[in-house]
Amino acid sequence: MPQALSPYYFLDKTVNVLLVDDDPGVIEVLRETFDMLRIFNINTASSTRQASALLNSPDRFHVCIFDLGLGDINNDEFYLIKNFYKHTSFIVLTGTASSKKGFLVGKYGAMDLLEKSGKIDLEELVKTVNHNALLNIINPLHSNDRRKSLSTSTEVLFEKSPNYVTEWAIEMGVTDREIRHIWKKNLGANAKIILFIFHLFRKAFGYNELFLLNNGDDGGDGESLLVKNPLEYKKQEEYFHLHRSTILDYLAFGNIVNFL
Repeated sequence: MPQALSPYYFLDKTVNVLLVDDDPGVIEVLRETFDMLRIFNINTASSTRQASALLNSPDRFHVCIFDLGLGDINNDEFYLIKNFYKHTSFIVLTGTASSKKGFLVGKYGAMDLLEKSGKIDLEELVKTVNHNALLNIINPLHSNDRRKSLSTSTEVLFEKSPNYVTEWAIEMGVTDREIRHIWKKNLGANAKIILFIFHLFRKAFGYNELFLLNNGDDGGDGESLLVKNPLEYKKQEEYFHLHRSTILDYLAFGNIVNFL
């Protein structure tokens, strides 16, 4: 009898995460956590130089989690954020989350700053990664977005979570045609598929947060988790396979307007 497929199996390894830390112990803990959540494809680096080479590669990294103490390029611990914030959502881990460092990482483009003194709060980290990965997936220009209409459209999407393009347009105070134009012009994307990607990954990330919780210290069995709405899940699975190529291209490249 064939083995049942895990929920959201079709999203396995679709979200690229780069872990950067010179402490092998930290890398091991983070890697074990994110490997357990099958949606993530994990790469690691132990220095700014190694991370820079990966971030300069053709691969798109949706999130980079890195140790602020690394300064092997120009003795600059902010080097990665300064040079790659336009393309990747940065989450900074630091043992000393001073107000000055918090200000600087935000100024240079990092999305979040988390302390790693003592035991890392993995549940908080995963939720932070999920949110920023989804933001980067939907609008890779978000951290350097001077296109007011695209930025507003993204904010409304995350705040209101509309189910249809018409509902999305009403929340923005524009027409359906205008909102479709915004995404097609700026990112070469179909607004309906953007909306689908948003809801699909929000559900998948939510499932993974429950999975992590059930595989925590309480000894729960995360493998027994089922999706809350099987009918909705089935529709999402079918829609994904129907538009698989378009969705995977957007996940891989983000701005596909250059290919049109």
